[in-house]
Amino acid sequence: MSDAGEHIAAWEAAGLIDRATADRLRAADAGAPQPIRDTHDADTSIQSRSAAAAMFGPSVTISEVFSYLGGAFLLAAWSSFMSRAAGGQGDPELPIAVMAAIAAVVLAGFGLRLRGGTERTSRAAGVAFLLAATYLGGAVTALATFAGLEWPAIGVIGAGAALAAAVALRLIHPSVLTQVGVLAWATAFSVAILTWLQVTVFPDNVSNETGLPTGGGPDPMILVVAMAAWWLTTAVIIGLVGLREARVGERDHDPAAARRAAVSRFWAGLTAVIGLAMAVSRSTYLGDGEYGRVLEPWVGDVALLALSAILVERAFRRDATSFIYAAAIGLIIALTDFNVSYLSDSTEVALLIEGLILLGVGVAADRLRRRVGRDGHEPPVDPMPVADRAATVPTRP
Repeated sequence: MSDAGEHIAAWEAAGLIDRATADRLRAADAGAPQPIRDTHDADTSIQSRSAAAAMFGPSVTISEVFSYLGGAFLLAAWSSFMSRAAGGQGDPELPIAVMAAIAAVVLAGFGLRLRGGTERTSRAAGVAFLLAATYLGGAVTALATFAGLEWPAIGVIGAGAALAAAVALRLIHPSVLTQVGVLAWATAFSVAILTWLQVTVFPDNVSNETGLPTGGGPDPMILVVAMAAWWLTTAVIIGLVGLREARVGERDHDPAAARRAAVSRFWAGLTAVIGLAMAVSRSTYLGDGEYGRVLEPWVGDVALLALSAILVERAFRRDATSFIYAAAIGLIIALTDFNVSYLSDSTEVALLIEGLILLGVGVAADRLRRRVGRDGHEPPVDPMPVADRAATVPTRP
């Protein structure tokens, strides 16, 4: 008996697989040109395609397409009715808040009704929960405006309410879509708090005559450093969420948790890259009266390159290709900024260099992505069940 046959017999004796599955595995092993364990490259290709295809569940059917389109038209009609009903009121925020809250409750109930069904209905539940949190955030924002609060406090309250709703719905229905809702509203909440801090703690002194900032405000360099630290801290928190999801997936052998971890890690890397890029490219009125960037472009580009290198290191250390994509985006932003700031004397040269940047980063990112996981001590988890895996093994004619 071959090694594969011995393993199959042991699985059957232990009760891990039934007789029918064992017979299919023996047939696949007898007809396969090589044992499954010797086809690493083929298995890696199958795994990668399966994981990517299963990120948001099975493929969307025609009936689903029309169902989502119909739901979008219904929500558009309801939103239009909200706007029309609020137009004739002295306090338009109150009817908007009430109708948005009604939409949130209906969508949440719709999601609760669908979450226990098939994979496709579970995906529809995730979409409903995502929209429910959004409408609830809009309702609370309208109520805060009706109460007489001012911006950016309104944004903090609205984003905080939407984040709380997204977290609650994520606990009720763990899925990639509800995870995206938590990540999106966590980022929006971070933006709102940062804006509130900048307005209240670091306000700009504006001239009443010209409306332009004067030199009496905080040091622009302090704002650059504080903004960069804020976004990097936010990215670290989101990355810790991804790490927790990854550990849950490893502990429970749950491919869904691994997919949520991948989304969270990509979001964390993207938040770090975009946040740092906004910080280092911050422009304001300088001491000489000129409007320009606080940092020299090459300094910010070096910071982005260092961040991309850290993300690549995290990708290999955590066996997570999601960080590779974020690192590639950071590299493109840094090289493009350097190109525009120092190398582009003409449009033709700028386009040529930009094309080379995109091609080079794309090739490098693809090669790094293929290497992630090959040097690790543990093999990657195959999200495809054993029975389905056996059905995909090619047999001899």
